[in-house]
Amino acid sequence: MFGRTQGVADAGVDDVATPLRRRNRTQAELLGMSKSELESSGKTKSRLLLKVLLLTLVLIAIVVGGIGLYLYQAEQNRLAASAASSAAMAERMKLQAELMRYRDESKVTLKDLESEKFVACLDQIPIDEETQKLRLRDAVKARTKVDPHLKTALLDVFNAPLVGDQTPVRYADLVDEFASDIDLMLERFVARNQQSENVERVKTALRQCLLDGFRFEHPSEKVLETVKAAETLGDPIVLFALFKTDAGVSYEKKWERVTIASDRIAESPELFDPMFVAMVHVDALRFHADDRTSDEYDAAVQRYLSAWPAAWQEASRRKSSVGRDHICLGSMYLSFGLLNSVAQMDLIEALVSVEQPKVQPYIVHHMVGQLFRDVAWDHRGTKFVSDTDASAMEMFDKLSTIASSHAVEAYLLRPELAFLARQPLKLQMGNGSTPLSVHHWFRLALSGHIDHQSAYSDYSLALRPRWGGSEEWQKNIANKCLETETEDGVVELRSNVFMDDYLMRRTPDVTMVDDPANLSWAKRSIAAWSKFNQSNRTYGFGIRGAELALQILWEAGQFEDVSELLEVLGPRTEQINWGTRNMNEEEVRFICKMADGPAYLWWMPIQQRLVFNSERLNDTNTSALHLSLDALETVWLDDQDFVASRFPGLSDEESQSKRAYAKQILDNRRTQLNLLERYHRGEMIHFTTKELAASFTPIGTPESVELRSSAKCHQDAMQMAREFEDLDANELADAEADGGSEVPRNETLDEIADVAGGFRVATDWLDYTFLLRNQIRYPLPATYEVTVTFIEAPRSPHGVSLLCGPDGLGGLMNELRGTQIRFSPGGEFLLTDELPERWGKTPIFRQWILKGTKKRTRRLRLDIGESGYRIFVDGEQLHERETSLQTNGLFQVGCASSRRIDQTPGIPHVFNVYDFRVQKLEEPPFPDAPSYDSEFLDWEADSDGFL
Repeated sequence: MFGRTQGVADAGVDDVATPLRRRNRTQAELLGMSKSELESSGKTKSRLLLKVLLLTLVLIAIVVGGIGLYLYQAEQNRLAASAASSAAMAERMKLQAELMRYRDESKVTLKDLESEKFVACLDQIPIDEETQKLRLRDAVKARTKVDPHLKTALLDVFNAPLVGDQTPVRYADLVDEFASDIDLMLERFVARNQQSENVERVKTALRQCLLDGFRFEHPSEKVLETVKAAETLGDPIVLFALFKTDAGVSYEKKWERVTIASDRIAESPELFDPMFVAMVHVDALRFHADDRTSDEYDAAVQRYLSAWPAAWQEASRRKSSVGRDHICLGSMYLSFGLLNSVAQMDLIEALVSVEQPKVQPYIVHHMVGQLFRDVAWDHRGTKFVSDTDASAMEMFDKLSTIASSHAVEAYLLRPELAFLARQPLKLQMGNGSTPLSVHHWFRLALSGHIDHQSAYSDYSLALRPRWGGSEEWQKNIANKCLETETEDGVVELRSNVFMDDYLMRRTPDVTMVDDPANLSWAKRSIAAWSKFNQSNRTYGFGIRGAELALQILWEAGQFEDVSELLEVLGPRTEQINWGTRNMNEEEVRFICKMADGPAYLWWMPIQQRLVFNSERLNDTNTSALHLSLDALETVWLDDQDFVASRFPGLSDEESQSKRAYAKQILDNRRTQLNLLERYHRGEMIHFTTKELAASFTPIGTPESVELRSSAKCHQDAMQMAREFEDLDANELADAEADGGSEVPRNETLDEIADVAGGFRVATDWLDYTFLLRNQIRYPLPATYEVTVTFIEAPRSPHGVSLLCGPDGLGGLMNELRGTQIRFSPGGEFLLTDELPERWGKTPIFRQWILKGTKKRTRRLRLDIGESGYRIFVDGEQLHERETSLQTNGLFQVGCASSRRIDQTPGIPHVFNVYDFRVQKLEEPPFPDAPSYDSEFLDWEADSDGFL
């Protein structure tokens, strides 16, 4: 009762209590709890709830704070990474820009030479201009004490021999002196390969291999095999030695070795000799310079720029060595021209910035002098003085004078180096700003070493009439060269650079054999070639000198000398361009045997009036040549034993073959003589297949050249017209009617010998060597005609040309000589003009767009005289010009060109050339005027305005 009454009272007092509390109280009442106990229990639970709530809030705060901290740190990391990435990108861009600065092909300019940075470099290598001449005199005097003959040579530069009583210094002597530096390179090789077996044996072989390589000699097979076996070591010096001496590998393998060597050195340059490092990087740069956009090229330039200052600093630490200085200076200079202006300026700055020991000043003076000389010539240009602006000449003189002061300073600081005498020689030739003449500088260069070949080339230019020299001086120094005995004959062979301008026909009346000096030079060259071919040189001396000597001896009828020179040349006769010399190797060797005794007297008129100088023949002086041919036939063929006596030991079959060849030679000469007689009678000569075979010599490297009838060629033209040209039925019918009747599918030469003929030529579309050269000349004025049909590769960049020009430098191969019509389907017709009005100017090229651009067949015609020409295409006159020509009536057809096209070879180029015609014109296209030949000789003798 009490409990219920109290509960009612509590309910009235606490009627707003929550249902939870009522439930708790009710439960407590049911459990029989006291009031204090109930209150205590409620507070405990409230506190627990509060703690849970607080703990939850703390946990939430911690989680939120952690998340915030994480996000903050993540953002900071992101910003830091972004900043680092931006910095790295900026660094990469900076590095890329640094590398790219070496990629363009900019040349040093006057602005570069006047820049503050470059002037600061020059301040570190001052020149005492006031005392330079006196110091040069003292240096030369000191040099004469070392080389007593030099004094004699300087006092009589024109008459003194090139060498004196003492043995002169040779390039091989300089290499021997360089051997001590090679030994230092090899010491490091041994240190790098101590674990390798037979390292000492390999070292010995490497030493000999490198010495032979620097001497330009072939190492022995045993030495080379030892070094090749060591290639497995992968050591850069082994790869470099093989690069210089292993001639039995491909071009790709050769350069792969030196580029790998450069890469491996770059990984640990401190393990290698500094001079070896620099030399390897030079050759690697030469290879990578073919692709200036590559990263490898950038790296090669950087290595070159860093290697040479270190190499020259190392050289300053060592004992002085002329051999080392000459070889290293030549090596560094070899790739200097491959650098752009930025790299060249950076190299100069690096050379002068080297800490102690400093780079020798003569090196920097030489390089600086070269820069000033290059800029000087950029201002002057290559025109004659009379055609050059006065302001340009003034700047040229100013810069050349500065260049001369640096070049002279370099020489007087190191007069032992032949390399350093060349630069003053060239500068003296250009503007005469050095204290000595070109003749004295040449003698000083030879005092360095007698076989410094570049000195001879430079001096030959200085002796030309344009630069104040003369023909007499050139021939005099050529004799001095021939009188100089060297083991390998190199100095004797350098005589050809002084004779080059005179070893060819200069007018129709002055041949290469009319000058006794030419014949003497040719005979004396035989001994020089003999010595050179017996030497162990890795380089091949240019064959052109041998070609000229051979042609002179052949034209002069010196057959014993011809045979001796052919024997001396041995396999190198394959390199001779026989066709451009109007010679055939088989015929030359045959005539040298057959033209003996009475036969010699009968052959020589044929040799000197028909084989050569055929343009002098006319209808009144050919009868004697028929008598000579008949007499030769009697001697060679009627006497059954004559051939056998000249070629002993032959079988009957071989003797008959020789007799058949003798008859072929006589028949060909008769055919040529008959053609000339018909020409002088005014006949239109339409060449038969037999006459083409007797007259035209294929030259170059075609895949095939086949004789065929003109009718067969015309059938091909009609087939091309049906397939590619937009001809209507009437035009096609007319064209086919012009071609005559059908011809057999297969022709034999006997069947088509007496019908009009032509050639089918197959070659590569980029072939620039092929031409058909007529062995005889038809005197001007004349008209020349030929028809051309393109079967394959109609877009050939060289096309096919008809040329009237001289044979001095190979006809079509030299676009400066002669007038030619060049045609290639696609609408382009190109005329390469005759010799320009004045020697040395740019040739004239003209181009027209023709009608019927799809036509694959064109008829080309050239009416030409000594004073001008007219050109016709398909019977319509296209162009004419009145000008003095040098042509000599030489009729040539081909795709040869002096242009080089940078495209991919491998596309077949097949064409027909046929319907060859030539006829003497009653009247020239333009009235005759003085010939270009006489004008050229007058100009050559008169040097006023060119100095």
